[in-house]
Amino acid sequence: MKYLAVIAIFVTSALMGTIAQANADKVYSAQGYPYKLLINRADEVKIFYREHKTGISCHVEVSRNREKMTSVKVEVTAEQFEQLPLASCLPRKAAKTLLANTFSQYL
Repeated sequence: MKYLAVIAIFVTSALMGTIAQANADKVYSAQGYPYKLLINRADEVKIFYREHKTGISCHVEVSRNREKMTSVKVEVTAEQFEQLPLASCLPRKAAKTLLANTFSQYL
């Protein structure tokens, strides 16, 4: 009976770990400045997107020191998103602004 409880706990924790991993994909950027520095300075960079008939609408959320910064939503083509997900959802000017905010004394 004791072994059954231990096995049940192990199986449950293994399944929860698998489910958590299935919900997040890691994407790396080879775009250089400002994207690489933004990724390095942030605790998390998340791309939120929704596919629809005419393309993809997406925005980026950057977390640093428990503070979150969100970009404006943009419309991109599926091809742009597939090739450069971060750069297509976060225009260079917006990326520079978010990067500058990571140097703020309040973040």
